[in-house]
Amino acid sequence: MRVVKALVAFMGILIVVGIGLVVYGLSLEKNAPDTSVEQNTPTVTPSVPFAGGDNAAAQSALGAFGDVVIDLEEGERLVGYSVDGPQATLHIEGRHGDSARLVIVSLSEKKVLGRILLQQDAQ
Repeated sequence: MRVVKALVAFMGILIVVGIGLVVYGLSLEKNAPDTSVEQNTPTVTPSVPFAGGDNAAAQSALGAFGDVVIDLEEGERLVGYSVDGPQATLHIEGRHGDSARLVIVSLSEKKVLGRILLQQDAQ
């Protein structure tokens, strides 16, 4: 009978110590500094270059890809672009926003994969 009481008391002590260790561990995690805030580094790597950013990682992942020539009609201009891995999407518009199109380019194959023509219905 004494052995059972001793085991119950010992298990009670272990439970109390275990709960204390869990609370201590949680308090350490809560008080840990957030290193991404202190270093002021983005948590997501942007897919396109941005002013003031270090774009060396994005450039080295793709490597040198040479020249890719995109023909623009007279008065057309590049409005925007995005890069997703080895592909780039170029948004090209005419002088007054007409004849808009998206050109999808493979940077690894150095060629135009396709175009998406954006047209408005005449009203």
